[in-house]
Amino acid sequence: MAKFRGKALFPWKFTSRYILPNLMSDLNAWRMLPQQYRKYIGAHNPERDIPVGQISLRVNEVCNLRCGSCGQWGENGHLRLKLERGERLDQLDFDVVKRVVFETRRDYPFYYVWGGEPTMWKPLVPLFEELAKYKLKGSIVTNAQDLDRVIEDLIDTGSLQVLFLSLDGWDAASQNIMRSPAGGKVSENFEKTMAVIDKVDEIKRRKNLRFPLIIPITVISNTNYMHLADIHRLVIDKTQLHPYYYGWFITQERAALHEKVFEERFGSVPHNHRGYLKSCFNDVDPAETARQIVEIRRISEGHPSIPQFLPDIETLGEIQRYYSDHSWNCGYPDCESIYFIAEISPDGRITPCRDYQDYSAGNINTQSFYDVWNGEAFKKFRREMKKGLMPVCTRCCGLQGF
Repeated sequence: MAKFRGKALFPWKFTSRYILPNLMSDLNAWRMLPQQYRKYIGAHNPERDIPVGQISLRVNEVCNLRCGSCGQWGENGHLRLKLERGERLDQLDFDVVKRVVFETRRDYPFYYVWGGEPTMWKPLVPLFEELAKYKLKGSIVTNAQDLDRVIEDLIDTGSLQVLFLSLDGWDAASQNIMRSPAGGKVSENFEKTMAVIDKVDEIKRRKNLRFPLIIPITVISNTNYMHLADIHRLVIDKTQLHPYYYGWFITQERAALHEKVFEERFGSVPHNHRGYLKSCFNDVDPAETARQIVEIRRISEGHPSIPQFLPDIETLGEIQRYYSDHSWNCGYPDCESIYFIAEISPDGRITPCRDYQDYSAGNINTQSFYDVWNGEAFKKFRREMKKGLMPVCTRCCGLQGF
């Protein structure tokens, strides 16, 4: 897979098969080309006011699952600790979200909707109806908890372009253990996820639609690394792209170093990064993982679903280094997302980083979007990141993703 300006690109097969045909047939898609130019080619000057290319809405903090790979609700997850302290879990106010959509509409940002679990946020369908008013597009990242009930309504808005679904297991038993529910309940997550894939595929065929693209996300962990090809076989004919993520996790050493560097740069000690201290990646076998990748490449030939690995490393040596050397940035030396993406948290804070959200540039509940996006606090963060990555950045999806 290619990279450009330090960002992973979609695999060419995926781009030629699914992205380019849309550009040729949908005039609205052309409106997003300027943001792609700015993302990959345009100059990145931390002092300039800039358009926004993507708005990530973390619409809520509540989730029905307690997945070990999660930085929010996993073993050291910051939201797990928040709930244990008896604090209220936040969610975005829909009237505030509507204001953001209206304020930013002329930049044609892409909306990346996640949580928590976004299907547990009641205004999910109204949000995509609001996007449709301005011919804006978006995606949802979900564990499919309450998706079956609303998925056709979401598709009918015409604004849902990508449906990301969490799929870590190769059968019901494995998925339902790895993605365990809160409160010790019996999980049916595998069944729900596979049912949604089938339903969306059926809706698209029935209505002759290209979108939404169905993209299952698999996080490689101690439990599933020997079954990665089996997971791909589940979705090989009904999905369009299948990303495998090596997992975002940090070590105690990097966590402590990050606190030191962060305080030196920004004057406060961060906390949320410690949610990424996880044990579920400690025993991944790099040799078996590399073998599984070869098998995935082999079986994917001639099928609709195109595999992808993030970060884009596939050799045994690279995979070994990913797990053992946290100083290695995997070929991503600069953070580009801070010039493209605004992260809006459930409490209204606008932060530059998706994974490590301790730096707040402002709050959308009390400020206009562009006062924050082009404000001094955001520019300060961009200036500081010009000096180099912080210790935990080397294992960040915002650094290595799109």
